[in-house]
Amino acid sequence: MRWHKHLWTLILIFVIIVILGSCAYIYLEGWSLLDSIYFVVITLTTIGYGDLVPITSLGKLFTIFFAFFGIAFAFYVFSMMGSRLFKKHLSREVSEIQEETKEQEEIKQEIKKDIKDVIKKKKKK
Repeated sequence: MRWHKHLWTLILIFVIIVILGSCAYIYLEGWSLLDSIYFVVITLTTIGYGDLVPITSLGKLFTIFFAFFGIAFAFYVFSMMGSRLFKKHLSREVSEIQEETKEQEEIKQEIKKDIKDVIKKKKKK
């Protein structure tokens, strides 16, 4: 539960960064809300199509710092999400292996019992 809360906190912070970055570009570059969100997401995911670029000096300066810190944070969030998904998958796989091992151990015990029974029957003859 604790890890789950941490992940949701990171996602919330990421959304806030997208919103604040978008607001900054609306103010600094005069872009529409859609263009601003688009540019922020394209920048944070390092896709960088190049179809939108800051024109003003303040916009360029903001982009330098925003990209540097925003990309680092975005990668951290994405890696945490990936890590969580991998751990969940790994946990399921381990559980399946444990279950199969338990079933095989039960079969092994049944076979041992059957062999002992057969040996006992042969000794009685």
